[in-house]
Amino acid sequence: MNMQQATHPRLHVRNAHDAHVVFEAVRQGFLRPITRRLDETERATLIQSGAVFVWVEEDHATGLKRWTDGRLWSQSRMREPYLFYDEKLGDGSDSPDPTFQTYRFVDASGASRGGPSSSAVSHQERSTNIHRGLVKQAYSAWVVSHPNSKPKKWHITAYFRYDDLPHIPTVDHDPCLCRIIVPAGLYRSGKTRNRSDGEDATSGSNYSPPPSPGSHRGTFGSRSQGDMPTPPLPSMFSTIDSFNPAFQHRTTSSTRLSEDQRVIRILNGNFFGK
Repeated sequence: MNMQQATHPRLHVRNAHDAHVVFEAVRQGFLRPITRRLDETERATLIQSGAVFVWVEEDHATGLKRWTDGRLWSQSRMREPYLFYDEKLGDGSDSPDPTFQTYRFVDASGASRGGPSSSAVSHQERSTNIHRGLVKQAYSAWVVSHPNSKPKKWHITAYFRYDDLPHIPTVDHDPCLCRIIVPAGLYRSGKTRNRSDGEDATSGSNYSPPPSPGSHRGTFGSRSQGDMPTPPLPSMFSTIDSFNPAFQHRTTSSTRLSEDQRVIRILNGNFFGK
């Protein structure tokens, strides 16, 4: 069995666009995805700060259904659009530090790190302690890679350390990735939230996979609640008339005329009866 390699050995993925660029590089064959679970040697060798792994969720026995790396992680925290997990070190270094103060990352030259905002930086700035271990970030998207194909869920799992993050290059500095153009609408966020070591459980989102090509289910005319038919829309003419001042005046005037005549007859009867 050949040893697998990280999809990208050193990359800082900042936002959904960066993830989609990496996905597109895999789809075009410039980068290679992970096709099976990492074995012990691969885990020890490949999982390090900066490593990025792309994998496609598969149902068959030899495919990947969930990501495992043999490490212990904290509960997930959403920093749009990624989920983040801090490695549990077991030596007390991941406990809250009351003297910790948030700060902005700077690059090697000391200047503020420019470009698009980073979910990883946001996660660090919102943390209550200085985490010295690995951090795992995860993102997923539904992909229809070929016409008439069933949508599949693609995942990206990346690792970094905060002290190393300012020095990890982004897609803008990669000679291959900086030229990748992502087709519009090809990758649709899966919005997954994990409750364990894997990236499968979905929660906090009503997102559903895009319809397969050829499906006739659409936004209009779709059914829910046990396929109960949707009520018919009101007549266009009745809707127009309801907002037509002439129609409202005509209806109100005719009602008021008959009421006025009735009151006049009563008053006349009372007057002439005296």
